Amino acid sequence: MNLRLLDPQSAYQLRGHAEPQPTAYVADSLLVRGEHPRTLEALDEAAAEAGFVVEHDPQGVADLALLDDPRLRDQRADLVAVWTRRVWLRPAPDGRGVHRPIDIWRLLQSYRARVAGESDRLADVALEHPVLASPITRGHPITRGHPITRGHPITRGHPITLGHPITRGHPQESAADAGVEAYTVPGWGGRQPVSWTGPRPARSVRRRKPRPVVAILDTGVGEHPWLGPDVVTRDPEVLDTVIGLGPADPEERRRGTSDALLGELEPDSGHGTFIAGLVHQACPDAHLLDVRLYGGSGMVTEAELLRSLQLLALRQVLAVSGAEGLAPVDVLTMSLGYYHELPGDAAFDALLAGPLELLGTYGVAVVVSAGNDASSRPIYPAALAPYPGGRVADRADRVPVTAVGALNPDSTVALFSNDGPWVRFLRPGAALVSTMPTTYDAALEPSHVVTNARGETRAALDPDDFSSGFGVWSGTSFAAPVFAGQLAAAWDATDREPELAKRVERMREVLDGMPGRRDPEPEAGAESGSDGSSTGAGS
Repeated sequence: MNLRLLDPQSAYQLRGHAEPQPTAYVADSLLVRGEHPRTLEALDEAAAEAGFVVEHDPQGVADLALLDDPRLRDQRADLVAVWTRRVWLRPAPDGRGVHRPIDIWRLLQSYRARVAGESDRLADVALEHPVLASPITRGHPITRGHPITRGHPITRGHPITLGHPITRGHPQESAADAGVEAYTVPGWGGRQPVSWTGPRPARSVRRRKPRPVVAILDTGVGEHPWLGPDVVTRDPEVLDTVIGLGPADPEERRRGTSDALLGELEPDSGHGTFIAGLVHQACPDAHLLDVRLYGGSGMVTEAELLRSLQLLALRQVLAVSGAEGLAPVDVLTMSLGYYHELPGDAAFDALLAGPLELLGTYGVAVVVSAGNDASSRPIYPAALAPYPGGRVADRADRVPVTAVGALNPDSTVALFSNDGPWVRFLRPGAALVSTMPTTYDAALEPSHVVTNARGETRAALDPDDFSSGFGVWSGTSFAAPVFAGQLAAAWDATDREPELAKRVERMREVLDGMPGRRDPEPEAGAESGSDGSSTGAGS
């Protein structure tokens, strides 16, 4: 992935618009929403002026053609309005052979200048960001030292080389940094294998109503006795098109690594399986849709994320309309995010908002993680959750996005958890126990292995042997699916309405009834309920 960092000090910007903030973006592509002819015309003009031509991603063109299905006649306009595809900028074929690399940010400003008087067109073209669910991994050049590209689970790349979990390894590292790093250490919340001696979550056999459906956009669900085809549908499809990346390489899926030289587990290996286990524990009766969005590296381009969300929205539209063989999704859980360069400018709303709002309009409760950077800077999609004074309206005809932060086992807020007024709920997210692929046994080995006089093998802990099927991990990545599973269980306990408007209304009621963050103390003279709690709006 060809990435650049946007430097606000040197970046071109439109006069009268907000100054951009630092972000990472793909250096030679843009995202285009909808199919308005003026959008495409202005983009072609801006590219030609710079000596480039616009090349459309064939996959995006093929996906757009899916919307011509006759069953979507009444909904096509709604889908097209949020449908986004990638375009690349290539040197014009009539050039002289030598050319300067494209400055995508500058070209984007040129496009925006051309449509400055057409507010509806301003947000049709945007940067393509890298979206991360990557852990805070020591020594990784992308996730270490650049807070704008750090992601969600907390993982340490080599669990046996740090002598003390709170020792600072760099003279410029603060005590708070060391406190966050402590979560990466096995024994302090970092990824490690454990044994499970409890029972399997009890799943009902005879039911009179459909099971709640929870979609998981993540690394994919590996092999585990709890997560067979009766619980998980892997690589779901819509109109004969796989939602997500499709099946992983069998060897990579089995081992959890794509590194043939070192063979160590990747930062996000097992992430989707861990999340699936958390949802299954909270709502054993849920059926899970496993959408594989990225590999063990934990990075995906925004175009791939948007494509998966759009196809999932397409599936939901068909399912709610009664398409045979498709059960509507009730809850979607995602543990990922990126920082937008213009978070405060409503004119440049993230293209990510479109499909999420459409999913909410069709009754899906979208649950996202708050992020692990111990930051109050808005991270997306978490910051798309509505809140008083925010820029996202909470509409009665749509289920809102819900952002979830992480708690420690003692119910204090985890030090790494991002926070802000958009984070409405907190759930356990540090030192959790959940499922891991039973096939994982990567390159690391126990520090000691001996054979005693009886011929028995004695060994220290193997730090990446997950054949027990269970592990410990930390991150807001895992607080979100805990909440998603609880929400699915609460939804399952209701009398669900098939009619769409009532479905949305009922899901909003269930969401409002979930235990949330403690309301602030009422000001002197404020009206209170009989139990002393504030009667103002809150969770």
